[in-house]
Amino acid sequence: MPTFPVNQIRSEFPWLAEHAAGRIAADNAATSLKPRTVIEAVARYLGEYSGNIHRGHHALSEQASAAYEGSRHTLARFLGARRAEIVFVRGTTEAINLVAAGVGLQAGDNVVATVLEHHSNLLPWSARCQLRLAPLDEQGLPDLAAAERLIDARTRMVTVTACSNVTGVQVPVRAWADMAHRHGLPVLVDAAQSLAHTAIDVAALDCDFLAASGHKALGPPGAGLLYGKREALERLTPLLFGGGAVGKVDLDGSFELRDVPWRFEAGTPDIAAVIGLGAAIEMLDQIGMDAIADHETTLGRALDELVATIPELAVVTVGPGLARAPLLCVRPRDASMSAEVLARVLADSFGVLTRAGHHCAHPLHQALGIGPTLRISLAFYTTVDDVETIAAALRSALRRRS
Repeated sequence: MPTFPVNQIRSEFPWLAEHAAGRIAADNAATSLKPRTVIEAVARYLGEYSGNIHRGHHALSEQASAAYEGSRHTLARFLGARRAEIVFVRGTTEAINLVAAGVGLQAGDNVVATVLEHHSNLLPWSARCQLRLAPLDEQGLPDLAAAERLIDARTRMVTVTACSNVTGVQVPVRAWADMAHRHGLPVLVDAAQSLAHTAIDVAALDCDFLAASGHKALGPPGAGLLYGKREALERLTPLLFGGGAVGKVDLDGSFELRDVPWRFEAGTPDIAAVIGLGAAIEMLDQIGMDAIADHETTLGRALDELVATIPELAVVTVGPGLARAPLLCVRPRDASMSAEVLARVLADSFGVLTRAGHHCAHPLHQALGIGPTLRISLAFYTTVDDVETIAAALRSALRRRS
């Protein structure tokens, strides 16, 4: 097996190549670093052909439109979808809100989700109808059988995360799609934490919808995607109405929507961010998602093993043998040091940049019976040396405090 070219890859990230001396980016579940190809793609649009899309009959608009639609083609190929099944949105939150608003939920309806979800896959549903949460099983996976028992005649949707942003556990979502479809229900997969870490084939998952954010997958903030089976998208009412989403508007206010996906992209989008997202996905594709997953598995194991040797930390664990993203949440056992204080000490004294809090997943922390946690989240540009430095910083920070 060829060695993963992590040092070569790191040279493509300006922050790592020029600004990271004495610092380690270990908050990648919040947002990833951006490679030079993405930065240059955004700069080229802003500086060389900054036209609006799908409107102008001139070179700037045509070049911008081609680049924007080129990103749609790139995302579709990457996910095994058709181009018309990729809707550009600001991120996972907007994608899920688009679906929640578009399926016509009523007050007596319900949606089945899990306690593993983060807020963006909870609040869009609970704001509109009853939200029913399946618990975790003994291993730490969402309990599929318990979820199925929550379904009744008023259930309108099943939704599940593909990967937890707290435990890192990767959920076998195809089983959830099969379960939902047995009941004639659509399923939405939250892939916010998956796009940059594992290969996604929407046909193999057989999901009706899939939401993801670009900024967690090397892309700029402001661009994400909603995948939907064409027939599922055609049943949605758009969240926004305006220019670009319609083919014709009459004096009486009646209008004709454009075909999918453009009917969901009203107004001028963040064109630069969408073009940058296309460049990000091209980079992931060139490196290879299987190679990325293998490298990150090595990183995750090293992190697990090293943190396990630090008795001052309590680790948020899942069952052995489960596939996980390269992240770990921990808590100081000493109640005098909070996760937030530990994160600040790691950043200010050791240059290790992590995140502390509930990670937009309050219900999961409540279900686990724990307070705020410190999250260490890695990426494919992380090295094993970085992991060792993180562990050493944790030991020093905790023992300095004691």
